[in-house]
Amino acid sequence: MVDIVQSKDNCQKNKKRKSIKYNIIIVGAGGFGREVYLWAKDSFDFTKYQIKGFLSKNKSDLDNFDIKVRIIGDPDYYEIKENDRFLFAIGDIDVKKHLVTKLKEKGAKFLTLIHPTAIVANTAKIGQGVIICPFVTVSDNVQLGDFVMMNIYSSCGHDAKVGKYCILSPYATLNGFVVLEDEVFLGTHATVIAHKKVGYQSKVSANSVVMRDVQPNKIVFGVPGKAI
Repeated sequence: MVDIVQSKDNCQKNKKRKSIKYNIIIVGAGGFGREVYLWAKDSFDFTKYQIKGFLSKNKSDLDNFDIKVRIIGDPDYYEIKENDRFLFAIGDIDVKKHLVTKLKEKGAKFLTLIHPTAIVANTAKIGQGVIICPFVTVSDNVQLGDFVMMNIYSSCGHDAKVGKYCILSPYATLNGFVVLEDEVFLGTHATVIAHKKVGYQSKVSANSVVMRDVQPNKIVFGVPGKAI
C-alpha cells in the first residue's frame, strides 16, 4: 500500500512539473518591444510559456496599442519570480548592458528567441539572450555572443563571429569570416565584406560598406566606408 501511495504522489508531482509555465517578460516596451511581443507569440510553445508582460521605465509606452499584456514594472526595481524568463527588446546597447547586469545580479534567467522563419544552421553557436527576428540567416559555423540582436532580413555568412551585445539592423549583412567585436552597431543595409574585422563599440551607418578593418570606437559611413 505504501508503494502505491508513493507512486500516486510521484505521479502528482510529475503532473505539477508538466503543468508549470514559464513567464516571458519582455524588457523594453517601445516599438521593438512590441515587435518582440509578436515574434515571441510565433516562436514559443505556449503549453510551456506565457507572456506575463513588459518592463519599462515609462508606464505609458503601450498606451493606445492593442496588446493584451501590459507593463508590469520598472526593470531597475522588478522583483524576479521563480518562473520568470526575460527577453530583451532594447536597441540602445549601453542601456541594455546596464539592465542585463542589474537583472543578473538578482538571479534573472534569459531566453533566446529564434523566429521560425529564420534560417539558422545547426552548426551555429548561439549565446543566451539572443534575438533572431523573422527572415534572418545564420550560416554555417557562425558564432553569436550573448545578447546579440539580429533584426529582420539581416544575415551572417559562414564562419562569422559576432561579439556580445552587437546589433544588426534590418538587412545588415556580414560576409564569410567577418568578426564583429563586442558592442558593434550595424545600421540598416550596412555590409561588411569577407574577412574584415569591426572593432569594439564601433558603429557602421546605414547603407555603408566596410571594406577594410575598423579600429575600436569608430564611426563608419559611405561606400567604400570611411572610419572617423
